[in-house]
Amino acid sequence: MFKLASVWNEMSLSRKAILVGVLVATLIVFSAVMNMATKPRMAFLYGGLDASAAGDVLGALEAMDVEAEVRGEAIYVPENRRDSLRMALARQGLPQQGQPGFELLDELNGFATTSEMFDAAYWRAKEGELARTLLATPGVKSARVHIAVPKSSSFARRRRPPSASATITMSRGRLDLQHATAMRYLLALAVPDMEPEQVAIIDSVNGVVLKPGAGDPVVQAEGDSLDRERRLEANLMDLLEARVGPGNARVTVSLDIDREHETVSERILDPESRVMMGRETTEMQESDQGGASGAVSVASNLPDGDAGGQTSQSSSSRSETNEQTRFDISEVNRQREKLPGAISRVHVAVLVNNAPGADGAEPAPRSDAELESIRELVTAAVGYDEARGDIVTVKSMPFHEFEAVETPEETGGIMLWAQQNVMSILQIVIPAIVVIVLGMFVLKPVLTQDIAGSSETPALLTAEPAELQPAGDVARSPLEELRDFSSSDKEATATLLKEWLGDTERAA
Repeated sequence: MFKLASVWNEMSLSRKAILVGVLVATLIVFSAVMNMATKPRMAFLYGGLDASAAGDVLGALEAMDVEAEVRGEAIYVPENRRDSLRMALARQGLPQQGQPGFELLDELNGFATTSEMFDAAYWRAKEGELARTLLATPGVKSARVHIAVPKSSSFARRRRPPSASATITMSRGRLDLQHATAMRYLLALAVPDMEPEQVAIIDSVNGVVLKPGAGDPVVQAEGDSLDRERRLEANLMDLLEARVGPGNARVTVSLDIDREHETVSERILDPESRVMMGRETTEMQESDQGGASGAVSVASNLPDGDAGGQTSQSSSSRSETNEQTRFDISEVNRQREKLPGAISRVHVAVLVNNAPGADGAEPAPRSDAELESIRELVTAAVGYDEARGDIVTVKSMPFHEFEAVETPEETGGIMLWAQQNVMSILQIVIPAIVVIVLGMFVLKPVLTQDIAGSSETPALLTAEPAELQPAGDVARSPLEELRDFSSSDKEATATLLKEWLGDTERAA
């Protein structure tokens, strides 16, 4: 302690300032690094939120006295509290994505709300609930729904159906036709009297996916062809990998789709065949009866005369039947509508890896018989039609072998622990390196120079007579000791004299 004090007192003012600055800088760096080391590790909480939802989450975290960091569109919190904070925020209904839902109806006042205000709030809440449902679809970043409900009137003869539109923003890629169709039916079934054709689905990046009205047959055919190609490729991969092994086959299927929309009307007349068109039958019957009496005389007018004599009678009847049958030639009327989507040609390319050699030999191409068997399986799986012009190609070629990249899961042990705790290791190593560097390259040169410069002079000035004389000798005078020392160490004596002369001149 006394030695450090003496060294400090013998230092020059500039070196004292340097030493103090180095110590202060060391303390600042060390405290900053220790602050980083003791700071909790931050973990991802939520990302991709809109500004209002992110503000609500940050406000709730501040109310919970939680230190949060915002990095771009992501919010980070201490790792040890992330799961509990998610549960607490979910209990408060956060984060609230999209438009507000049915909670808007809770804010209405029954005494001050008119029917028009309630209808507007109801449809606004309906839009919010549907937008939240669309956000639950994987890959959807944001969604907004608009519903147009015509105002009903008692004097209107026809009621116009409601319509809707949904604007979707995907996290990556584009909105495919299958998901767009599902969203259209979701919106149509959620609103009374709404037809699916009255719903438009819009991708905010790629434009209209489904237009209002009847679906476009060409667009639907394109989407169906992509789905069919994926299904065929997946089925062929399952079939081939069962024979050649996983990862030893590549399949590509391309379908040529007929995009023509055609309506055909056909009328066929067959003069060789007759068809009875109708039959008419007419029946007619007539009947006539009558009689003639004897001659009129005086006797016939008397009571006992010839009044009761015999008379003559006559009758006639006629029956007639007419039948009329009408025939016409055979006629067939056909009307056929041909929609896009029919497969006009199938192209299949199959690449299989070479067969592994026996006993460690080099892989060899597969035999023609094996490739022909694989081709027969492929043609049967895709519905090969030679008349249609289908093409199936099967080749055996060696696959390029990529070098395996060692992952942390594969290394395990110390390497896995170092990979998972690299930040903690750096937080400990960096302060140690800073302290060692400052001590070795800053403090040590300063202290060694001061000690070396001061150790030459005090050796004579502060030495006691007992230290200058050898052990066991008779006590000698200081002048004799000084003479002996000057004769034994001439360089130290010269240095001492120079310093004395310099001090004398400065004192003068």
